[in-house]
Amino acid sequence: MAPRVGPAALRVESSTVESAGLGLFAAEELPEYVVIGEYSGEVKDYARFGEKVARLGHNELHPFYLKPGLLAPPRIQTNFRGRIAHGIMEPKRRRLEPDKASWLSLLKVRLPHRDLVLATDCGGGVGPASALRDLGVPIRHIFACESEESSQQLLAAQQSRPERLFGSMIGRDRGCFCLVSGRWMPMPTTQPDIYISNAGTHGPNPDRFFAAVKYIMEFRPRLVILEDLVAACREDPQGNLPADAVLALLEQVGGYEVDLFHVFASHFGLPQRRQRLYYVMVSREHLKSEKVPDQIRQALERLKLHAFSTTDAEELLEAALDPGDVRTERGVDSLLSMSSDASYLHRRLRHELHLGEDAAYFALAGNHLARWLRSYREADLCQIHWLWAQRQNREIRFVSISQDVHRASLSFTGEVPTLAANTRLWSYRLQRVLSSREMLTLQGFKPAQWNLESLSEASLSRVAGSAMTVHMIAALLAAALSAVRLEEPSCSQRRRSVSLAELRSRYSAICQRLHGVRRHAKLGA
Repeated sequence: MAPRVGPAALRVESSTVESAGLGLFAAEELPEYVVIGEYSGEVKDYARFGEKVARLGHNELHPFYLKPGLLAPPRIQTNFRGRIAHGIMEPKRRRLEPDKASWLSLLKVRLPHRDLVLATDCGGGVGPASALRDLGVPIRHIFACESEESSQQLLAAQQSRPERLFGSMIGRDRGCFCLVSGRWMPMPTTQPDIYISNAGTHGPNPDRFFAAVKYIMEFRPRLVILEDLVAACREDPQGNLPADAVLALLEQVGGYEVDLFHVFASHFGLPQRRQRLYYVMVSREHLKSEKVPDQIRQALERLKLHAFSTTDAEELLEAALDPGDVRTERGVDSLLSMSSDASYLHRRLRHELHLGEDAAYFALAGNHLARWLRSYREADLCQIHWLWAQRQNREIRFVSISQDVHRASLSFTGEVPTLAANTRLWSYRLQRVLSSREMLTLQGFKPAQWNLESLSEASLSRVAGSAMTVHMIAALLAAALSAVRLEEPSCSQRRRSVSLAELRSRYSAICQRLHGVRRHAKLGA
């Protein structure tokens, strides 16, 4: 770390440059590479600085000159800070990772003197296992059902893997092929303390949601957390909210306090615009108080105030990642060409935004684009949104290049767009695509704690995008554990079996009843 000096080592006098005002001088001999202060800015050459002056004017800029041809003008409306040390701009690091190990003590949660029994379904095993590990909760992971092959490979490669790992939630009553033991095994009959699933009604296969409800009815977990998309709170064509039907179906299970929570990743220290709905079910036999939903909400508010928040995603990314030599003879013209449909969409958007045929971003970052991107479509997408941001006098930070140009998710702050299974993000500050390990970091994982050698870059990206966000599920688990008693050990007991067809019929009847209630209300009945 570079040495620092105090105010006594510096003095302010008239500058030796004529008509330059005051200057900063050393009052004593300073060691090499000493840090003399902080300056909020970014390194630019004279050409790029001239463009900024033409856009903002001289009165808005007070640059710090580093050496001939290179300076650091101040950033506009940003909190990225740097340290100047003999012409070297170093990113100023700050503590970003919330101390999740203190969340349970903050909420005065007392854990039983045993391992909590955990069961996870449909992509729920990776995130919750990491969240409970960060919270310091000892667990016994009795089984996990993973529909994604990438998640299966990741869990199977860990030393602390689940006791049984299945690949399907549907039709598992008679047993499934276990990916850990390599043979056919029955479902565990142990009652879980915690059951977590992200098989919502808006997933690719709604039957997974009914399979999760079936498991809850048969094995009666003490604490249940089901994740769903925010789309469940949007009206369907009949004017109903799907979340209302889900809550009604979960209440029919009986013996549970059920409520819905809307959770944001940015509230708990992650710079991502991710938001999800969580249905939380707490067994009435293990309640600490009757006002469970209010108690969980109050706990989430306390954690929200306690968690260290950040707005700069770049500070969470791997600083040691070497982008390699980008001085290549390849240009963006060497990338795969666009299809005719994509070319039409790009021309249409350029016309709507009045951008013409401007290719300024290709001239600025062409080598980086050629190195990191796969096709000309992705490169032109980055350019179009950069040009549009320049017209708006705004700094664009991230863009999703996996979407069409007119649907691409943008970020003008330090929060990245919501990560999905096939998301690829371009960082304008780093001038590269984010790696899969960085996407895992932005989901709250600690890649150093996982054995990732067996997975490819594409597989890791799918795991990162489809996983439950660690900070969100950790906050919800900590809040829910403050409202449930888990002292008694789990028992091996299975209730009456129910079929998926019966659950589908119940859900359909609930939707029809809600539609009838809303229709009669509109008619004034």
